[in-house]
Order: sequence, then structure tokens, then C-alpha cells
Amino acid sequence: MKITFDTKTDAVKAGGKPFDKLKDYKKDEATSYLKKFIRNNTRMSDYELDAMWMSYRYCIGRHTIAAHMHAHDIWENCKGRMTPERQRFTAFDINREIEDTFTFIKPRFHFAQRGNGTIITAVDVVCEFIKEHDIKSKDEFIKYKDINVILTDNERGYKFETTTWKEWEDAYTKELCKQHYLDEEHVKKHIPELASKYDGFKNFYHTLQHEKPNPDNYYMTDFEDLFVWNDLVKSFDKACHHKSILTDGTECEWFWSWRKKTNDDGFQIFGYEGIRVPIDGWNGSVTKFIPTELIKEEMY
Repeated sequence: MKITFDTKTDAVKAGGKPFDKLKDYKKDEATSYLKKFIRNNTRMSDYELDAMWMSYRYCIGRHTIAAHMHAHDIWENCKGRMTPERQRFTAFDINREIEDTFTFIKPRFHFAQRGNGTIITAVDVVCEFIKEHDIKSKDEFIKYKDINVILTDNERGYKFETTTWKEWEDAYTKELCKQHYLDEEHVKKHIPELASKYDGFKNFYHTLQHEKPNPDNYYMTDFEDLFVWNDLVKSFDKACHHKSILTDGTECEWFWSWRKKTNDDGFQIFGYEGIRVPIDGWNGSVTKFIPTELIKEEMY
């Protein structure tokens, strides 16, 4: 379809006919071409940047289909339309928003940022923690209360310092016993009664009742729904991109993502494994990945 635009009169023709004389389906076809051209050849307006910024702040941490799909909508409509600096800031900001969701997800991860601006993606950190500590169930996972992510000079740039719920309860109980000259066994048996008398016990009891995760109503989907946003961070952050030559001779640019682990019979089990996702193959819903056996040579 040939489309012409007269800049003096703002008249548009498609297929040789004035736009207002076209049938509706032809108008839709013409406008779709124009929108695609504008999307592929223009920078985002201030309004579009604000709309993108506000939308991912609203969607990250929500568990609806619409919120999940919006990550790919942002990629399709915003990629290549920002300055490199703004695109990298967007990746950093989305990752920071993911980190903030761990205020509401247990265990609570306390993240640190590298001074040189390198992004340590929050989802990667959690998956690496599960892998490093050989966690095989959600019950094992939620025995941890706090995980501090400490920057260090090892290969990945960080290490973990952990506090389990048992460690926290034991330490808190000992401190309260010392303050009130009470026996530990007595305290463990009478926490509700003591909570009605002393503020320290009240805070202790409230935390155990309302913050300690209950396996019966704890779901890993609260964490897994962040995977799509982690992928968006890596799509925007060029530092996360790799390129390989495949066995068929083609070159492919990709980033590391995650999927649920499976056993030898193909059934899903607890935990996550890394996969290579081609940049052009990511759609935020159905994840294409490159099997290791198809990698002939890694370029970077």
C-alpha cells in the first residue's frame, strides 16, 4: 500500500485515495503502517516516557494477566526509542521496583547496589540463593527470615548473609528473658499472655503471628510473576546481552533468563534453571530458549 502525506494541507492518501474516502478496514491498514513507521523511527515523547514509567510502577508485583502481558507491550513499543542512557536508566529503575516488591514477599531480601552502576538483577539473586543453598521446597525456602545481599569481589559480585526464623526467635527470646528476668521455657509457653503485659513481647508475638510465612497459604507465584519483568530489565540493559554462533552458522543475541526446573521424567520440581533467551524471540508469555547443544561458539 502506497501512503502519501501532504505536509502543507495535512491530507493523507492511501492507495491513491483520500483517507476519508477509504473503507474502514483500509483506514485501519493504513494507520497501522503509519503507527509502525512512527514507532520504529522516532524517539518517545515526554508523555510516552511518563506513561511507560507510571505503568511499570503500577504493574510490577501485581498478579494479573494484563500486568504480566504489559512487560512485553513496553518492550515492543519502547525498544530503540530512548537514548542509550535513558534505556539503561529504565532497566535500573525497573529492577529497583522489583527489589521493592520484596518488602511484601517473604523471605525478605535486602539488596545492595554496586557503586559502578552495574545492575544486579533481583530475580537472579533469589534464584542463585535457592540454587546455592540447595533449597528443594517452599518449606525450606521460607525457613529464612532475612537474606542480606552483601557486595564483594567474587565472580558474581555478591554473597549472602542469612537469618532463619529459628535463629531470630531464639535470639529475641533470650533478649526478652534477659530484660525481664524470665526463664526461656516459661516464655515459649506463655507468649500470648506476656504479649498482653509487655510491649517487647507484643512486638515479638505480632511478628510471629502476622509476618512469619504459613506454608499452607504461601505461593511461589508471588516471586515467579516477577520473571517477566526481570526479562524486560535484561532486554533493555545491553550489559546483559550475549552473542553466540549457533550450530547452523547463524548469530544470535540473547540474555540469561529462568524457568522452573524439571526432573529426568520432565515433571516440574522446586527450583529454577538458567536458559538462554534470544532477544528477538522474547514475547513475555511463551519463552523461546536456545538449548546448550545448539551453541557452537560464544562471541561475548
